[in-house]
Amino acid sequence: LNFFKSEKRITNSQTFFILPVNGYISREYEPEKGHMGLDFAVKENTPVYAAASGYIVFSGYTVDEGYIIILNHSDGYMTIYKHCALLLKKERDAVQQGELIAQSGNSGLHTSGPHLHFEIWKDGSVIDPESVLIINNQGGS
Repeated sequence: LNFFKSEKRITNSQTFFILPVNGYISREYEPEKGHMGLDFAVKENTPVYAAASGYIVFSGYTVDEGYIIILNHSDGYMTIYKHCALLLKKERDAVQQGELIAQSGNSGLHTSGPHLHFEIWKDGSVIDPESVLIINNQGGS
């Protein structure tokens, strides 16, 4: 039995992630094109929620990515929320999964309209968020 075998889907983790915003994915994870997360098409000021419990390690502004929140989680995970209009939590705040942390926006130079750019990192490397996100079926009944 090889305990070091790498799997695309992480199944032995205690951490799971919910969608950070109520919107549809307008751009997939495309690391080969320099796109390290998912883009969710949403109206400006749409509520942004913590995808998992953790604590805020960065809450501030960068010229390129605008208003950003970065959360640290258990099991070596971090989540990043970019281009926000308003940040509602500050560094060192503890947050619970599903807690309101920001409002989506169009801030920073690297944006082309209102959306939330969302990344998940595991042990210092970016991963495909869809490999660990719990995505509800939004189809009709």
